[in-house]
Amino acid sequence: MQLNQYYTSKIYSDALVKNLTIASPQTALDLGFGAGELLCAAKRRWDNLSLIGIDIDRKNILYAESNKLIKALELSGFDPSLPNIINDSFGEIDLLISNPPYFLCDLDSNNKKILQAIGLLDCISKNLKKVPAELIFLAQNLRLLTKTGEIGIIVPAGLVSGQKWLPVRQFLFEKYNITNIIQLPESSFKKTDAQTFIITLKNKTKSCKSIPLSYIDRDDAIDVDISNAIVRSDYRFYKEINSLEYTDKISSEDFEMYRGNKSHNELVKIGNTHIHTTDMPHQPTLLDIGTTPVDNVKNAKSNDILIARVGRRCLGRTLFIHSGSIPISDCIIGITPKNKIVGDKIWKKLSSVQCKKYLTNAALGVGAKYITYKTIKDYLTNEYAITK
Repeated sequence: MQLNQYYTSKIYSDALVKNLTIASPQTALDLGFGAGELLCAAKRRWDNLSLIGIDIDRKNILYAESNKLIKALELSGFDPSLPNIINDSFGEIDLLISNPPYFLCDLDSNNKKILQAIGLLDCISKNLKKVPAELIFLAQNLRLLTKTGEIGIIVPAGLVSGQKWLPVRQFLFEKYNITNIIQLPESSFKKTDAQTFIITLKNKTKSCKSIPLSYIDRDDAIDVDISNAIVRSDYRFYKEINSLEYTDKISSEDFEMYRGNKSHNELVKIGNTHIHTTDMPHQPTLLDIGTTPVDNVKNAKSNDILIARVGRRCLGRTLFIHSGSIPISDCIIGITPKNKIVGDKIWKKLSSVQCKKYLTNAALGVGAKYITYKTIKDYLTNEYAITK
């Protein structure tokens, strides 16, 4: 069985525990405790704390038993009855900390029960067959959360900024008091370059209008209005857009956007010359090409501006089609300006160093990064400046 474990290092365990606001918890539980570093970090802060660890990996159970610091139970985090088992065995838990496994799991009857029990099932598309494992672990922790307890959990970027999980953020931000969302470096965990975040939360006792976003080891936290935080809650995005200089605002009515409708592989099979992200130069470039449009394929044409929408290395590369017409792959977004004057303004903005910085921080995705129509449109129309 692939467990997809990414053990938490001391520096990030201590960071999570440091940012908890609970005063003097009695018992801490880590669902999927791994090597136990999160629990040990909590013990370093609160010496009298009792530690409970739940894990499905027998090796972790045996290691914890040999050290006699953690009361370890070999149980599955995907068991709908888990909260009852824990409460029956230990009573109420006032501190819940976790770095869940990261993988897609089946949205089976058990996982539906877990999500339904806390109210999260209604936040998920009925067409989904799989959900992130960390969402199930978050739901299990929420089921165990007491009136005065607190949760500290590490999650990948999808739950914090992904479009698909916006209803989940709305549910969490409206029902709970989010005390911190802390962005971690992309190299935080071995074996993955996934962007991760620490979220700390409590049951809501009063209405909150904003959510504090920060970056580990930085003291310049940003308070973001809840309505904006629901859209995305990653610190670096807001920090970057607040530093951008205003440039010419372009009306959304002055351009149209489109995307290639065939994959790179499909276009290769068709046999015609086309543009894919890897064909685009590293630096913004004007291109003169022959007229080679293809039927039933989305073609870029003269005065269109192309931008690579996916790929860690290619993301944000830009091309100006000065003349000609050519098919583009579905990894590219095309922009058709209303006229040449508008086209020149768009090209100036998209080919700037500032745009590159913006896209680096605005890109979505846990591992593979991508940008959307909205990402580009917001930049062109200055709608990104939502916190100014």
